[in-house]
Amino acid sequence: MATPFDRLMETVRPYLPGAIDTAMKQELFAVCEEFFTDSNTWQENVPFTIVQGSDTAELMPYTGKIERLNWVTDQNGFSVNRCTITDIYNGIIRAPQANPGTYNAQLIMNVNDPISRDVFPIVPVGIVDRYWQTLMHGLISHMMVMPNKPYTSVQMAAVYNSKFMGGIARARNEANEMFTQNSQAWRFPQTFNRSKNSRR
Repeated sequence: MATPFDRLMETVRPYLPGAIDTAMKQELFAVCEEFFTDSNTWQENVPFTIVQGSDTAELMPYTGKIERLNWVTDQNGFSVNRCTITDIYNGIIRAPQANPGTYNAQLIMNVNDPISRDVFPIVPVGIVDRYWQTLMHGLISHMMVMPNKPYTSVQMAAVYNSKFMGGIARARNEANEMFTQNSQAWRFPQTFNRSKNSRR
């Protein structure tokens, strides 16, 4: 069964002659972990319930591990303050200002540690489709710094690492803008721009 990483792997192989898939898959976990840690692109909304007499609950994401908490809202979409994750490994959230009821936590997610050397990371397909070139640059960079390999090149590793870092920065900007860049073409009518008209 094809995975979202198949295209990436096929594209990478000519850059890394002699590299074995097992080694590339292992490095791909490190690349994905770095990408998701710094880009905030993997966001998951997880509902949770605060019961009477408690201010904590357990968060259960669909897959992946929790990197950090972004925000919490109540059933009406209003922000709930002072929420913290007290146990990131078990997904325990504390919401001291929350009344009993159902809430929504937006989590920044990351890849789980690999369970085998020959499997791909489990990540949302859409993110790989959108940022596969950035992940490719990270993988090439990671592989090229390995010593005594046919594809070893510290100089080229630095080039691809620079591309990887630039891709992460662009992905982070898109995530922070909620992927709405250029979706609103409307501009405020300049006839109502008081600061501009006052200089006439």
